[in-house]
Amino acid sequence: MCTVGGGPTGDLNFDDDRVKAKNYRCNECEEKFPHINPNKKPICPNCDSDNVTEI
Repeated sequence: MCTVGGGPTGDLNFDDDRVKAKNYRCNECEEKFPHINPNKKPICPNCDSDNVTEI
């Protein structure tokens, strides 16, 4: 494999504790869903509402 400017060597290991989904419940349709990205507001995948509560 060719890399430009170097790159990681060896196997990549991801620590399961670093990325954790938070669970939310939609206040509109009561759908429960996980959300991972802390930089984006969670939006219900069922009804597209942003009126959600972390559970």
